[in-house]
Amino acid sequence: MIEQKTFNNKKKLNKTVRLVALEIWILVFYKNKKFDDIIKKSFDFNKLDKRDKSFLFLLINTCMRRHNQAQKIYNKYSRFGIKKKNRYLNGILVISTIQLIWLNIAPYAVLNEAVNQAKIYIGEKQSKLVNAILRKIVTNKNDCLNFIPEDKCNLPEWLLKSWTSSYGEKNVNEIARLAMEPPPLDIVVSNKMKESELNQFKLNLSGKKILPNVIRCNLKESVESLPGFSDGLWWIQDAASQIPCNLLLSKIKQHFSQSIDSIKVVDMCCAPGGKTAQLLDNKLDVVSIEKNKLRSHKFKENMKRLNFNPCLIIAKAEDYLPNFKPDVILIDAPCSATGTIRKNPDIFIKPAPINLNDLILTQDNILSNASKILKKNGLIMYVTCSLQKIEGERRIEKFLKKNQSFSIVPFFSTDYPMISDCITKEGFIRILPNYFNFNSDDVMNGSDGFFIALVKMEN
Repeated sequence: MIEQKTFNNKKKLNKTVRLVALEIWILVFYKNKKFDDIIKKSFDFNKLDKRDKSFLFLLINTCMRRHNQAQKIYNKYSRFGIKKKNRYLNGILVISTIQLIWLNIAPYAVLNEAVNQAKIYIGEKQSKLVNAILRKIVTNKNDCLNFIPEDKCNLPEWLLKSWTSSYGEKNVNEIARLAMEPPPLDIVVSNKMKESELNQFKLNLSGKKILPNVIRCNLKESVESLPGFSDGLWWIQDAASQIPCNLLLSKIKQHFSQSIDSIKVVDMCCAPGGKTAQLLDNKLDVVSIEKNKLRSHKFKENMKRLNFNPCLIIAKAEDYLPNFKPDVILIDAPCSATGTIRKNPDIFIKPAPINLNDLILTQDNILSNASKILKKNGLIMYVTCSLQKIEGERRIEKFLKKNQSFSIVPFFSTDYPMISDCITKEGFIRILPNYFNFNSDDVMNGSDGFFIALVKMEN
């Protein structure tokens, strides 16, 4: 089958939300464009009202999460299967199947629009095929629900193999299951907020305190509309993302004899600023390093709202040479970010990163530079939000082999709540997205995935 794209007809359309969704899906799925970048620049998306924008956002994100399951369903009702090269036919069927099976949209609305889209993009003949397949899905919906493959089938093959090898099938099944739903909203509360204010804030959010200073809620509103935004007493940060700095604070108090406000910390790759905010909130002396000017601008905005005034230096972390010797260096290293799959579902449709070797080289170079500028008896914390061991455990192992003057500072279950299952035999922290179970019907489980290692320079 050869697709016929009748662009002249398309240009005359007053585009519906589903038609805008189809065009965005083609860009995201077939042309590897970033969804967030597309909607920022899309004239058609920005013309939609708030309700339609929310629907499109939900639809495309669900398509990213469940595209393989959707394909299994509609291919069951196609005699010869739908060839992958038929982009618009596949796109229409994925979007329609997602609406029928997972979003429970009224069939007449889905079928009518899908058939019209097929007529526009791929011709009358294939519009009849779309109609026939979708009608079979509607008629046999209960059967479809019974033969949907496991959620893990939506993972790209390279991630499925890598994670199964590293963490086992049970963990992969749980990670995939959690990633099928949008993440909750985690809010880190400043130490400046009084206990009475914290309780009222939690009540206003209908949230639950899941960890010290962390409230989890399921609000879908914009961050700016949340209570107390302008007061600067909280910031958005995933529950797992705020753990490294809390562990670091615990270890700093154990490791150094001087007062905490005299500890000089360099926060490398600091944007958007959650970790810098945690450090400043605990009275440490922080120099923040960021190479990206756009990200540094966002960092400044965040710090201004939080009433912090950090020292920000625009530089590459691997090249930064301070005129002092820091006591502590925090490296939140650039990485493939596969641990953030629940909040970044485009990972489900991405091929293996072609720049992984470049990322690894950068990670090694940042560690190497940190070892050169650190004060004796100092600490380096290395953090990534990747589940790939080659970006975590393997990097620290290589670093320790090359730098005999450094040794591991192991983590213990007493260092922070709920981390006992995350501690590796080497003394690292490996947080999988399925590890945190809060045993409550009122709060979602899970978090982003992280790797955390702490090493010290011997005197």
